[in-house]
Amino acid sequence: MPISDYIKQIRAKVGKDLLLVPGVTAVVINKRDEILLQLRRDTGTWAPPSGSAEPGETVAECAVREVREESGVTIVPEAVVAVLSGKEYNVVYPNGDKLATVTTVFRCRPVGDITPRVNDDESQDFRYFPGNARPENMLPRHRWIIGLALSKAPGAYFDPPSA
Repeated sequence: MPISDYIKQIRAKVGKDLLLVPGVTAVVINKRDEILLQLRRDTGTWAPPSGSAEPGETVAECAVREVREESGVTIVPEAVVAVLSGKEYNVVYPNGDKLATVTTVFRCRPVGDITPRVNDDESQDFRYFPGNARPENMLPRHRWIIGLALSKAPGAYFDPPSA
């Protein structure tokens, strides 16, 4: 789903102005320590599945919904890896819409051994990659987020306050 009905309703009122939206990123790690990645249609890069929360939905529920909608894989969020926000997470889409996110990153496990598949028009491909052999065409922040999830650190990373 490229844009939710909720965001469409807001956009009808505020146009292309900046919206602050809660988002999620799901780093899905299977039993073989492989990472589920999505080849994004908009950027042509590999990334963990992600999306925006809907009204009344928890961020954990959002992670489960987004991964299922996009790949057909059912997941269980196991830990919060990071909470990210700030200028790096502001986006201007090709149509001019501006978006800022506060993103909760989850380490997740898949339920069962379902082969991922492209289930929407946001994705070109879905695949599991070995944690130590990720594809070259990834954004640095996605590599970093995956590294955090694989480290299984006991706490979550939070963006430090600006000085």
